[in-house]
Amino acid sequence: MSKNKYTIAQILPALNTGGVERGVVEISKALTESNFRSIVISSGGHFETQLRRNGAIHYKLDVHSKNPLRWIKIRNQLKVILEEEKVDLLHLCSRAPAWIAFPLGSILDIPVITSVHMRFRRTNIFKKIYNSVLTKGDAVIAISKHIEKSIKTVFPKVAHKINVIHRGVDLELFNPNNIKAGRIIAQSKILNLRDNVPVIVMASRPAMWKGYSVLITALSKVKEDFQCVLIGAGDGSTKFQNILINKIIKLKLEAKVKLLKSTRDIQAAMILGDIVVMPSLTPEPFGRVILEAQALGKIPIAFDHGGASETIIDGKNGFLAKPNDVDSLSKKISLALSLKGSKMEKIGEFAKKNVSKNFSHDKMCKLTLSLYKKSLVEYKR
Repeated sequence: MSKNKYTIAQILPALNTGGVERGVVEISKALTESNFRSIVISSGGHFETQLRRNGAIHYKLDVHSKNPLRWIKIRNQLKVILEEEKVDLLHLCSRAPAWIAFPLGSILDIPVITSVHMRFRRTNIFKKIYNSVLTKGDAVIAISKHIEKSIKTVFPKVAHKINVIHRGVDLELFNPNNIKAGRIIAQSKILNLRDNVPVIVMASRPAMWKGYSVLITALSKVKEDFQCVLIGAGDGSTKFQNILINKIIKLKLEAKVKLLKSTRDIQAAMILGDIVVMPSLTPEPFGRVILEAQALGKIPIAFDHGGASETIIDGKNGFLAKPNDVDSLSKKISLALSLKGSKMEKIGEFAKKNVSKNFSHDKMCKLTLSLYKKSLVEYKR
């Protein structure tokens, strides 16, 4: 690469919560620290401040629009930005922005990288066409082997372009030594936990496919004493919450299971747990919560499918239950609760090492920046 300072533009729908958004912020920070210029284009959100603090430039544009009638106008506005900023490479992180921005790669004669964060399924022709834009990049990033497999199944001809780059955990953010006592005390008051009773944490958005109902049923079969906090369930609709509350009452778990709103300090909340459960009914594309739990030395439990199968070694750094099997999930929870302190510590230490070696935020950033450099070199040949 002959140019001294390359400019990379990442484009995504918005900058609110979510794995895609966090990944863009992390990559942006790594770019500025590695003497690249980082441009991010989105419809905005609360991560804007953090981006700017990290040295990136943010442009607010309606790249989230799914209305094809608006795409030409937005594309023209985007072209002006990319030309003014002399962007050298485009990284498209979602389908709608990719449909808007992809043609600009050839117009401006710059390489385009696409990221796939969701599973591709065999579906109707219109959905397949809509999804296909994410396979058209000069290189394609899959966030897990599970996602790689799903791309290959639907679009076998692009297999040679796929690069698996697992999402990573910020090991500073999820380092138990960096979570001060005051934060833990504050979360303890919010969670209102009983002393000397093992804590099971589920932290997720309020969606039934995340497995809330299955977990409650599984917990009703657990003989060991426990208390369980469903962090995020309290953000759900009244109907959603009532379904779970009625089930909790029916299974006589009122004293053991409670619904809570999501927290702004998930690290301090998770450190109060002993076990972190992610019982998603359909396979997670990746499942960052599992790795965050491991980084904190906690025992994760999930169904043996999707991203969880890649991040949990059963019995070594957590436990895998048979997919969607209530009895299997219940047995794994009981097994985790019955572990002696030394065994629990051993699993926790192995979990920390596993994340540090294979799934760190630093590794994700290094692999992504390496792909940027490779794409820039190969494109200019």
